[in-house]
Amino acid sequence: MVSAEFDGVRQTGQIILQPNHSWSWRANLYFLVTLFVISIGIALLFLVQGFWLILPFAGLEMLALSAAIYYCVRKTHRQEVLHFSMEEVVIESGVNKVEEQHRFQRFFTRVRVEGPSGSRRSQRIAISERDHNVEVGQFLTDNDKAILIRELRHMIRQLEK
Repeated sequence: MVSAEFDGVRQTGQIILQPNHSWSWRANLYFLVTLFVISIGIALLFLVQGFWLILPFAGLEMLALSAAIYYCVRKTHRQEVLHFSMEEVVIESGVNKVEEQHRFQRFFTRVRVEGPSGSRRSQRIAISERDHNVEVGQFLTDNDKAILIRELRHMIRQLEK
């Protein structure tokens, strides 16, 4: 998902990039609790019949599933924010807080778009300044990358006025 806004008075803009995620954290928790109740319920039925070894494996299964869901949800809640001003371009990325920050002088900053090649099936978009190069929107779909390219061009045009 790409959302952009430009403030013509202050001559600043920002573009927010987020991956598509179909479920919220709460929906994933409901899903996990439902599977946990079903799995432990079945394991308890086997426990009553004397098959006690199933209970620890059901617990391990739920632990592994919980870890996998946490990992996936964390990946889908990552976001990148690109701040544009007359002096600099700032790229911030992270989950719930800024984990990485890259600053570029706007005069020397270039936007590089590389087409698909080799095993890479989608475009690659990077912000670069001299030797410093940061890829943005790795998690975006091809349609979202096209929107990002359009918004980057629009933002650059607005700042050049």
